[in-house]
Amino acid sequence: MFKNEYQGGAFVEIFSAQGKNPGAKWKILGSPSVIWKEFDKEVKSFVFVLEGSSQTNKIQLPKENKQILGLIQRFLVLQIYIPLGQDFSTELLSTSVFSIYGMKTL
Repeated sequence: MFKNEYQGGAFVEIFSAQGKNPGAKWKILGSPSVIWKEFDKEVKSFVFVLEGSSQTNKIQLPKENKQILGLIQRFLVLQIYIPLGQDFSTELLSTSVFSIYGMKTL
């Protein structure tokens, strides 16, 4: 998706709720009716809301399983708000430029 090249600058935003159709490059698993974008007054920005089970409702980036994201950056920062008592899980698969593989499930 990003061609395994440095994207330039201090950061690159890949998972944003801004714009007309921010989810066009993502694969949405589950019913489309349980995933939507809304303005959150506390965060003061648009956010994605996923309702239901984390086992059935998921967002995957990139859209195709055989595609790679191909980001080259020094740091990975995730900004996530999870309301108290809500389930949340994420899976990150990463490799270095030397093809050293790692997987983290949070």
